[in-house]
Amino acid sequence: MTALQPQGGIAAPVHACLVVGVGLRAQATPAALQALWLRAQALLPGQADCFCAVAVLQGKATHPALADWLGLASAPVLAVPVEPMRHQPVVTQSPRLQARYGTGSVAEAAALAAAGPQAQLLVPRLVAEDGSATLAVARRRPGPLDCCVAAAGSGRAAALTQGATA
Repeated sequence: MTALQPQGGIAAPVHACLVVGVGLRAQATPAALQALWLRAQALLPGQADCFCAVAVLQGKATHPALADWLGLASAPVLAVPVEPMRHQPVVTQSPRLQARYGTGSVAEAAALAAAGPQAQLLVPRLVAEDGSATLAVARRRPGPLDCCVAAAGSGRAAALTQGATA
């Protein structure tokens, strides 16, 4: 979503990027992530092509399923430490995750933490059919070219939408 906003008398593009938060178990697959992404896109008509990063719990950034799923999308993966995730206002409250990580949803907390201050949760945690992965989407507060990777280029979501790894 690109808009024009006056800045010092000059029109400047404003990007409202979406950050996809992902929770992964060891057995997660690219197909599970793709299915979650397609479900999220259905909840974000006209917005899903604006995603700029994928956020995961620190230590999961090199998960093989994540790398395979993002293969053609070339979206940056942001590894989020546990501490900032504990302070995010998540919707989902899993007692197991609360006990382990201090948050009710790793996917929601990672998306919100990576999206920055005043981020808005657009899609609460979605769970893969086999329980191996979760996905949530947060919107970063718009600002002139301040999107986490606004200049990363287009086609990230399109590559995933076209079933690049499904």
